Amino acid sequence: MNHMVRMLHTSDVHIGHVKGPGEHHADVCQCPALGLAAAVLEHQADVLMISGDLFDHARLSDITVGATLEIVASPGVPVVIIPGNHDVHDTKSLWERCRSDVQRTGVHLLDRLEGSSLVLESKGMTFWGRAMADHEPGYRPLREVPARPNEGYYVVAAHGHLNLSKEDAHRSSPITYEEISATEADYVALGHWHVPTDASHGGVTAWYPGAPMGSPGHGTAALVTLEDETKVEHVSITGPTRGCD
Repeated sequence: MNHMVRMLHTSDVHIGHVKGPGEHHADVCQCPALGLAAAVLEHQADVLMISGDLFDHARLSDITVGATLEIVASPGVPVVIIPGNHDVHDTKSLWERCRSDVQRTGVHLLDRLEGSSLVLESKGMTFWGRAMADHEPGYRPLREVPARPNEGYYVVAAHGHLNLSKEDAHRSSPITYEEISATEADYVALGHWHVPTDASHGGVTAWYPGAPMGSPGHGTAALVTLEDETKVEHVSITGPTRGCD
């Protein structure tokens, strides 16, 4: 029997897109990141999983990128990130430009286009995710997912569009129910949709967690408890009442 692990799952944070209400905010509002850090502590999460689009675009300054990574890493738990369609890992990637900040803050970036695995031995967890270089129909986030490890929990991360019908076949970064069930993961951490959505299939638990920026200034994340069974609870993410300035 594996020991219990709590993971806070978020996506579509979009630092650089919105500024919180009121006047007391940094030039690039960090309220969603601060809200996530507070939620990790409040719910005693062991891991923070960010399934793409932590950043809204690649034009952000190195200082802003570094500050955001410092905030999400501040609770002191492992932070696992995959790039999304807004912060793609292409030749102009902010992830490549700010690699020293990734290393300095200790966040775990799954940045290989063919997919990469991360083992957190202290948590008894293996993560897998594929970085995105181009948000287009040929990119399949759950293509060739490795077989489930023999021991520990298995979490697969994917940023893309869940195909609900044949009319979705033209959409970029497609994900199918069959691909979700084929992972045999304990949890598939999805990103791209801003509304909490259950995508579980074939005995595999999968969710879009909702977006922490919310409206106005309030959002959600998924608190995932990994034990004998995977349990998902949606929790509120609230930014600082006095802003982030």
